Amino acid sequence: METNGINLFYMGIAYGDYPGGDGRAGHRKVKKEGLPIGKVRREFPYLLGESRRAGRIQIYYALLPEYRKKAAFFSHPKSWKPEAARRLLEEADRKAALTLDCREQVWAAELNLQHSEIPTELTAALLYRQRPFDKICITFSPDAGEYEFERVIELVGPYLSRTRQVLFKGDENPMYEMLEGYLYDQFGILAARTDVPPAEVPWLDMKEDGADLITGSASLLSGKHINRRETLKFLDTTVKNGYNTKVN
Repeated sequence: METNGINLFYMGIAYGDYPGGDGRAGHRKVKKEGLPIGKVRREFPYLLGESRRAGRIQIYYALLPEYRKKAAFFSHPKSWKPEAARRLLEEADRKAALTLDCREQVWAAELNLQHSEIPTELTAALLYRQRPFDKICITFSPDAGEYEFERVIELVGPYLSRTRQVLFKGDENPMYEMLEGYLYDQFGILAARTDVPPAEVPWLDMKEDGADLITGSASLLSGKHINRRETLKFLDTTVKNGYNTKVN
């Protein structure tokens, strides 16, 4: 089995954090020294493709402190100037790429800056955490084309030899028909439509905003809905859970 791996750098926000001390002193220290970079101790395994390429993700991170400067009495804390925040984030991003070989970067949605695409390896790591399963639900994005089709095949490929059923949820798209034919021809798997993914079934949702939500769905409550929103939540929780070490 081929083994590979990537280093991923996550940029987020440390809500309520005061790195370097409160008030102006801490603010100046962060501006002078830059954002500290941390490393998640645990690596996250994944599988990709029908050949079951194995790999592990090492996550590094930097968090922009929410608190910036001490405000005047009865006033709200002042915010980072956009250009100052961007400079800090971009400097940390550049350092992670050059010194830690972080080939993939993901920025929290609240930062609204760049690196918005979720690496396939990270999605694969979340799917790996759902093992074992013999059923899976898939949702394509509305404008899905062959690139997204190939990405889905990469993600579900390692599990198809043991899959009994694939469920489709979402609006009509030619990629569903293409995938249905592929599954039957290669694995004898019959696909079916569903409006509500069963609670025990992983749901691979390729919509960019993860907006194909179902109020009260057991699949959502059980944490089996794998989309952009849940992936970012996973990253943010992982880097803030206390099992990390400082790199600089």
